[in-house]
Amino acid sequence: MEETRSEEGEVLAPEDSEVEILSIEAETEERPEPRRVAREVEAEAAGESAEVAVLRLELEELRDRALRTLADFDNYRKRVEREREEQRRQAVADVLRDLLPVVDNFDRALAAEAVPSDFRTGVELIARQLREVLGRFGLREVEAVGRPFDPRFHDAVSRQESAAVTEPTVAAELQRGYLLGDRLLRPAMVVVTVPAGTGGEGGSAAGEGA
Repeated sequence: MEETRSEEGEVLAPEDSEVEILSIEAETEERPEPRRVAREVEAEAAGESAEVAVLRLELEELRDRALRTLADFDNYRKRVEREREEQRRQAVADVLRDLLPVVDNFDRALAAEAVPSDFRTGVELIARQLREVLGRFGLREVEAVGRPFDPRFHDAVSRQESAAVTEPTVAAELQRGYLLGDRLLRPAMVVVTVPAGTGGEGGSAAGEGA
């Protein structure tokens, strides 16, 4: 049987050896964390008791944890608000996009020549009220005729050459385009005039942005 010796070199009985091992394990388990030890040393240097140092350390840890929790909650709240606003804007965009054909029909009715004056007056009134309501939701028209061709907002369905222009320019608007705020809801369908002899193509507008 192998002998067990103490730190001083003395031979220990089996039961003494077990007691020594248990004592070492207990001492290891009760060894405080380095940060807490450092805090206790600082507290003793400042005249505080070890208990006060431990409480102060625990208070700091709780404060840090509370600040992290508040920061996480604030980030979550902002993310939810952004998602809710985006969902609201998308819902408004879907409704306005469905109403655009109605606006187009009013434009066609007002463009017709053989329309009685009293009927035209009523149509103009309804069309103006409808545009005012849609405008309160952020709907606005895309500028087209006479403007330089911009494929982000204009969808060129045909082109013509002319020596009167130096760059592709919108000559006519076949269907009005609309923006919802700064986002494209529907591009304007246009006829583009290009400089004579360039053979340039009108191109097409960018995809819908809303």
